Amino acid sequence: MALPGRKLIVVSNREPYRLKGGRLERTVGGLAAALDPVMRASGGVWITSGVKGRGDISSRIAVPPEDPSYVMRKVPITEEDMDGFYNGYSNRFLWPLCHITLDRVRFKRSYWASYGKVNRLFAGAVIDESSGDPAVLLQDYHLAMCALSIRASLPDALISLFWHIPWPPYAVFRICPHRRELLEGLLANDLIGFQLDAFKTNFIRCAQEELGARFDPEKDALLRNGRATVLKTLPVSIDFEWFDSAARSGEARAFISGFLKDRGLQGATLGISVNRLDYTKGLIKCLDSIEVFFDKYPGYRGKVVFLHIAVPTRKAEPYKSYRERVRKRVAAINKSLSTGRWRPVEYIDADFSHKELAALYGAARFIIVSSVYDGMNLVAKEYIASQTGLAGCALVSEFAGSSEDIPGVTPINPYDAEGCADAINGALTSAPAERKRSLRLAREHIRRNDIYKWAGDLLRELERARWQNISSRTSKRSKRR
Repeated sequence: MALPGRKLIVVSNREPYRLKGGRLERTVGGLAAALDPVMRASGGVWITSGVKGRGDISSRIAVPPEDPSYVMRKVPITEEDMDGFYNGYSNRFLWPLCHITLDRVRFKRSYWASYGKVNRLFAGAVIDESSGDPAVLLQDYHLAMCALSIRASLPDALISLFWHIPWPPYAVFRICPHRRELLEGLLANDLIGFQLDAFKTNFIRCAQEELGARFDPEKDALLRNGRATVLKTLPVSIDFEWFDSAARSGEARAFISGFLKDRGLQGATLGISVNRLDYTKGLIKCLDSIEVFFDKYPGYRGKVVFLHIAVPTRKAEPYKSYRERVRKRVAAINKSLSTGRWRPVEYIDADFSHKELAALYGAARFIIVSSVYDGMNLVAKEYIASQTGLAGCALVSEFAGSSEDIPGVTPINPYDAEGCADAINGALTSAPAERKRSLRLAREHIRRNDIYKWAGDLLRELERARWQNISSRTSKRSKRR
């Protein structure tokens, strides 16, 4: 899968493995789930962030612990710079900007200073790890300025950035005080990947308006200052076979049996949602729909239980207060609707392993993906891959990329609570043959377009992107003669 003669280096803010209970475990989340299988197959180095003064893990460690096949390297960052880079510029500015939740956008000049400094630290680690000209896979909005510094020292490196979240329209992006600098940093990449065509189109418009870049549709590239940056729509995916196998395993059967017994849920029909505790995931809108569902269809009371799994991953504001809002909303619904030993919402804000999630997905009759805006949302794909019995239904927000990418899902509008309630009822009353037909279609699509195909496509497009620049330079030299 790796490019011949080039060392593969993945760079992300979030680590693929972390210490939990004295041992290393793979982190829960779309990025680790997507790229850990790639690194296992290809080897190389995964560069991620660490905080200076915290001795919880060495700066270099072989992972995964059970079968080491690549190196995880942590870049030491001061707490002050980490706060400005991650909590500040990345998550209080870029995240709400790109998700078009503009009332949550917060900006300080110190955020931008820390963002630039940390991007340079990541670039320095890439340069240090390079032997020859590597293939560098930068991940997400945290690292928009990284390619510039890498390019200055390694002009012939192959550098790509995959932008996992939405890219906003130009009318929204104009809010950014450093929009030119960000675009210039991104155009230092050979390749930029997006989840959907719409995000790619938005980016082209921004680069044209701000930098005067020219888009060449034949090359699928933005041209500026003698460089070509290829833009591709490459929807990210999951390891389908892993989830399918995990859901079929004896471990899954044992876990779900114990889980249902411990919580008194035997015999209940389960719905599920699995999200990070983030306002863009629409957790409260999902709960609103659940309440309306039980009000509109009271016959399901005492029979259906909704597992609302919310994983806390960011401890700063506005996420702390959002967590409290979610908890209060759950408490209010349960207080209003509970009867006897039955309560409508089983709320859990804790981590589950991927094997445990596969078991829960497989047992759930329906899933709700309620994102108000989302690049892809891999939870929808994980659920479908785990539905080995072909009995479930995926209700997916039309504002999540997975709704557009996956055939066979049921689109929902999370702003329409009554419409979502009707969709839940439809999932519970639909004919088994209809559910099987939809799930087979969705599963086959994800099987064909799994994480390995995504990674292979990304690396192939990166190699082609390099030839675009070689061709551009050759053409430029010929004209000068």
